[in-house]
Amino acid sequence: MNKIKKILLISILIVFTLNLQASYIKTIKNDYVIYDVKAKYSDISFTLLDEIEQNGFIFSYRAKIGNALKKISKHYNKKPIFKKAEKIGFCKLSLSLEMMEENPNNLMYCPLSIAMYELKDKKNEVRIIYRLSKNLKKDGKVGKVMDKVNTLILKMIEESIE
Repeated sequence: MNKIKKILLISILIVFTLNLQASYIKTIKNDYVIYDVKAKYSDISFTLLDEIEQNGFIFSYRAKIGNALKKISKHYNKKPIFKKAEKIGFCKLSLSLEMMEENPNNLMYCPLSIAMYELKDKKNEVRIIYRLSKNLKKDGKVGKVMDKVNTLILKMIEESIE
């Protein structure tokens, strides 16, 4: 086996190993879903971002909120809350079109987003949070596209951590 094939094989095994290392607890609230994952933040971030991209989404932003809060807490002589924390915004234009066709008010959900963090005192305990998109009423009718969106996003999260 030549060197390039060995490196490719090792890379593929590493990606699959990252996915197999995580165990999680899923908690469903009224308007959001929480995943508590036992794994390294960098591994979860890598697999989640990869899963989003593999499903045809384009990243709108990656807000490193933890860094900003770390700086301001230092300014006020307070302890930092997060070791790492970010909010990821992403979009799939075909899905966005479907959302807006059903109800133009669904624009408020664009881009879709997921938050993820690791608390300062909880090593290798990552929390992923997705706020459920609501089916907004239009002309007295409740839409269905947001159920599709929620199912897709939750499936992507679970695929990335399983």
